[in-house]
Amino acid sequence: MSKDFHESYIDEHPDMPSERGTGFVFAGVAAIIGLIIFYYSDYTNLHGLIIALGISAIFAGLAQFAPNILRPLNILWFKFSMLLFKIMNPLIMFVLFAVVIVPAGLIMQLKRDPLRRKVDKSAKTYWIEKDPEASTRSMKNQF
Repeated sequence: MSKDFHESYIDEHPDMPSERGTGFVFAGVAAIIGLIIFYYSDYTNLHGLIIALGISAIFAGLAQFAPNILRPLNILWFKFSMLLFKIMNPLIMFVLFAVVIVPAGLIMQLKRDPLRRKVDKSAKTYWIEKDPEASTRSMKNQF
């Protein structure tokens, strides 16, 4: 492909996150899940909280001291995120287009006529007169 473009049209995937970062994210999610379980069980499910916090501590420890062990999990998590990206990105863009862009365009078409397409039978011409005070040497107020 030609290299005359500013944009790069090569299909590149983003770089994978570090194993340490992924481990800390999993540790945080496990801790939050444990707290949610504890909260919604009216503070009675202490075993669920302890298990979730234990899993969180294991992930945090591995992320801090042995991040290479988390490499297969990191690769799997990255592939899952790329799959979600390929599915959700077009879906979200379609919903955004259908919910925001199309109604805004329809409302604009109902409210105004930027191309002056309405027929005025009393008009002799549709020519727009130029302002004689407009300078032809300046690029300001071209229209």
